Amino acid sequence: MSETRRTGTQSLERAALLLREIATRGRFGWRLKDLAERCQLDRATTYRLLQGLVRERLIRQRDSDRHYLPGPLLFELGLSVPDHSEFQAACRAPLTRLSKRFASLSAAFLRSGAEFVCAGRAGQSVYVGTVLEVGTRRPLITTAGGVAILIAMPPEESRQLAAQNLKQLSVMGPAVTRRLESFLRRSEGLGYAYNRSETTAGVHSFGVPIRDAGQRVFASIVVSGHAEEFPAERVPEVVAALREEAGKLEREVRRIELQAA
Repeated sequence: MSETRRTGTQSLERAALLLREIATRGRFGWRLKDLAERCQLDRATTYRLLQGLVRERLIRQRDSDRHYLPGPLLFELGLSVPDHSEFQAACRAPLTRLSKRFASLSAAFLRSGAEFVCAGRAGQSVYVGTVLEVGTRRPLITTAGGVAILIAMPPEESRQLAAQNLKQLSVMGPAVTRRLESFLRRSEGLGYAYNRSETTAGVHSFGVPIRDAGQRVFASIVVSGHAEEFPAERVPEVVAALREEAGKLEREVRRIELQAA
């Protein structure tokens, strides 16, 4: 590979890394210093890449605080992916039904590498101090929706991604990673994701995967609520309802010919 080609590929990879990180704070944005540290890039390189992304409208810089946020071109490009837009639209009715039935928050997640992206939600948030809205991006292992995706993957791939997530989250301390590992092991044994307040005190969450026509997992749906709303005897009802709605969504996925990427 020529030096010019290698340098060009490296710049592209770094720009993509910056875009992914900026998307994790779509509402609040990032300061240059914090973003450079997060991506382990020097500040001069980060600034140069960010200026290029601003010129292309892939990101923008807010006047009030100079934070970098996702730009309008990202939204415009997303409009040219009709199968994902149709899937997002198809999630609205199932999420509304689940939310009303269990008086809870329901959500749909899409896999994005080792992370998930929230594609839709219904109901009132039960997470105090934590934002979960359309576009929220976090490591898979941190939610029932992400773990539902992990445990439906081939075992080796699942192990690699879980290890990657845990390494990323190790800065939060060993107690956090132990709770996440326990959450993952329990879910593997059950065959569905069951978060018993491991990530948010007093909140229980349940998740099941959604597969494409080739049986590749690419998404999940979740119900989350206060622990007292989900006593042990109600868990089978919640999981059955999630699987029923996931089955309906999988039929819709086959209709629109959406494939896991």
